Amino acid sequence: MIEVEKMGKPAVPIVSGRFKDDAIASSKAFGMPDLQFIIVPRIYRNLADELCVSQTEDVMDNLISVLTSNEDPYKNEQKENDFLFFEGEDKYESVLKMNKHFTDEDWSDALPVYPPTKETVQELLKGTSLKGSDIVCDMPPGFGVATVEKIAINAALAGAKPEHMPVIIAAVKCLSEMGPHGGKSLLMSTSPHAPLLVVNGPIAKKIGLNSGSALGPGKENEINVIVGRAFYLCLKNIGMWYPNKMDMDTIGTTRKFVHCVAENEQMSPWNSYAEDRGFSKEKSAVSIFITDGELDVQDQGNTSAEGLLKTIAYGITFGIMGVGNNRAGGHERLIFMPPDVAMPVGKEGFSKKDVREFIYSHANHSVGKMTQYIPLEDARVDEKWHYLKNLSESEKLEKEIPLLHSPDNIDIVVIGADRAKTLVFPSGPSSATVGIDQYI
Repeated sequence: MIEVEKMGKPAVPIVSGRFKDDAIASSKAFGMPDLQFIIVPRIYRNLADELCVSQTEDVMDNLISVLTSNEDPYKNEQKENDFLFFEGEDKYESVLKMNKHFTDEDWSDALPVYPPTKETVQELLKGTSLKGSDIVCDMPPGFGVATVEKIAINAALAGAKPEHMPVIIAAVKCLSEMGPHGGKSLLMSTSPHAPLLVVNGPIAKKIGLNSGSALGPGKENEINVIVGRAFYLCLKNIGMWYPNKMDMDTIGTTRKFVHCVAENEQMSPWNSYAEDRGFSKEKSAVSIFITDGELDVQDQGNTSAEGLLKTIAYGITFGIMGVGNNRAGGHERLIFMPPDVAMPVGKEGFSKKDVREFIYSHANHSVGKMTQYIPLEDARVDEKWHYLKNLSESEKLEKEIPLLHSPDNIDIVVIGADRAKTLVFPSGPSSATVGIDQYI
């Protein structure tokens, strides 16, 4: 609607009730804070035709009124203060009050946060050669201006140390370089898309990032949790990724407590992910993937490369699938492959390219099963698949096609402890990788 207004044409969106706050936040973030809109109770998608018509007819008078009026009933600007002050009988009570305020304002992740005092922020700024006023990027999805100081404030909330700052700054920059538009549409989606950080190079070991059983809580993952949390708070408070405002996830996911891991480079038979992206082994880098679910693919019996890879290919056939365009414009599966799978596969002479091609060629699915619950008559399907409408049900069930669009759409990262248990994430758009050393 904002693009229509830029063309000089009046536009009034009709917004489903749950998306009111999203409409307000989005219009402010994308340059038209006075955009007006009409509220209807139900989301149109999956709504019966007669209900779509009736709820639209009910708001026609309001729609005409908004089109012919300059009043903005939703405008409610908040005043911004440079500092907040919290007082109590002691520091503990003051911190409790601060945490309640931050939770009420939705500035935290609903867990206790550390006070981002001026002194703490200044200490964090010692971890980078950049000045606090330096601008790193406009951070998606709301494209807030990410200065080094703002990043440090959110890192302070997460309990970060100065040595963590280069990784956090690089991660913020990295998100802005994902396409299209820093993954904006996926971050604002009603699906459970979430960013995931992978760190390569010497800095991972230097600051203590775990590359084994690295996605969970606990002492071994302390730095993983801190860095991931700091990035999430930046994403929320700088990128404006607020739940039910800019993030309209239907159910949600624990992956939005953003994970940060190191690749297990010491136990990999191949180049690291960052090396595949053009970085030398001596350089540190962070990569961001947008994930949309996860699946544990277990293999407790195979020892051959082909056996192990066939199990992964079978696992990939679960989850998101379809025969439309690859609308994300990028990769479709991220594979976290443990050393107990990667090493025997590598020893048998499989390169990463070989692995991707093998998985792609074996991750097939019956067209009949893929389209069984898709109303093909009304579905948005790429033209090359239109012939499917003319196949009989038995022909569809017999015909198998690759689940993925290309072997190049598979990303492989070696990570994990011992055991042949691979983790597969539906993913997209294409990942981005940014060097960390420039921020030290």
